Amino acid sequence: MLARIKRIFREPKVAVNELPSRMFYEKCVEASMALANKGYDAESGKLLAFFPRVKMNPFQHMLYASGYENGFACFEAKESAEMVEAPEGLKVIAHYHWVSRVFQGVKTKRNAVKACNHFLEQVRQQKEAGHTLVWTVHNILSHGSKFPDEEASLRAQMAEIMDHIHVMNPDTAALCTPYYQLPGKKIFHVPHPSYYGVYGDYISRIEARHMLGFLPDEKVFLLFGNMMQQKGGARFIAELDKLQSGLNGKARVVVAGKSFDKDYTAKVQAMIKDRADVQLHPGYLDDQKVQVYFRAADVVVCPYAITLNSGVAMTAVSFGRPVVVPDSLRAVFADVGAQVVHYAIDDMDDCIEACLRAVTIGEIADTEAVLTNWAQLMAPRRVSGQFFEALRSRVL
Repeated sequence: MLARIKRIFREPKVAVNELPSRMFYEKCVEASMALANKGYDAESGKLLAFFPRVKMNPFQHMLYASGYENGFACFEAKESAEMVEAPEGLKVIAHYHWVSRVFQGVKTKRNAVKACNHFLEQVRQQKEAGHTLVWTVHNILSHGSKFPDEEASLRAQMAEIMDHIHVMNPDTAALCTPYYQLPGKKIFHVPHPSYYGVYGDYISRIEARHMLGFLPDEKVFLLFGNMMQQKGGARFIAELDKLQSGLNGKARVVVAGKSFDKDYTAKVQAMIKDRADVQLHPGYLDDQKVQVYFRAADVVVCPYAITLNSGVAMTAVSFGRPVVVPDSLRAVFADVGAQVVHYAIDDMDDCIEACLRAVTIGEIADTEAVLTNWAQLMAPRRVSGQFFEALRSRVL
């Protein structure tokens, strides 16, 4: 093994401004050396390869933030098939995230089945090779799934093959049951980290509201995140007059996020074309702009049609903003208090009532402190440590 390592690092180096293309084998070797430098040997140090990498969401950076200090070297696998290319004698933890990536670019149900079967065969080969398989369940089904039956089948088979299943919502197994089963003995719970300290946070509330053109007495409701049907923006806007009635016409809505569905975005645009009380900000939002929207908001609303976890809700809490979430997230925020307001997921009248309660809660002096204190307890490095502690107890 040492000879192989020396051979790899004797090869010519690329120019500083070039991005080297590294094989999975090389990543494993480099990760092993990094662990050795931290004092971990082949038994105590663990290699964790994750797939797929998601660039627009900092979640993976957050989850793996304390990897090396806990004896885990975490690196990306560009393709699931790479997992069997580890050097002889080295075993990796293959950590899967958003498995709906399997269907990317697939046009027909027939090809969706083929893609599913091909992917599962790769996963089985990894298990047969002696690697440990872990799956983080982010969603019940992916947002905007084009092949819900095939995806449910994929997830059911993943649950059977996996060695360990990481859930962030304590109610995950129950919420997934109508679609597929998650074996209880495989499940371990580590919460979704907050975004405390992740995004820039130096703009004042007054400045943020000025930048978006809001008056001091207006109540701003933020719908943040990728624009798609499951996020519920259209059904919230359809009930906006009820919210205005409860706030004497002072409600203002900001819909901000990248458009993932052109038809849906066009539908929202048509709904708001004659409304002066709704701002639409479609497109990619730089990390430094996130603070503008959350600092300007009085309430963050998550009017989702289906959800298991919510990075938007976690971001709201991290900025100290009251947030309205469906009752499927009740267990996630069980110890926060009234500052996170729940509504029945299929009842938009209840959602509007929850928004009105959230406005009142936001006016209480200590609301921001309560939320940000909780967010600090759920900060990325802290939750990352919990994740690796839980994982190590299972892979010893």
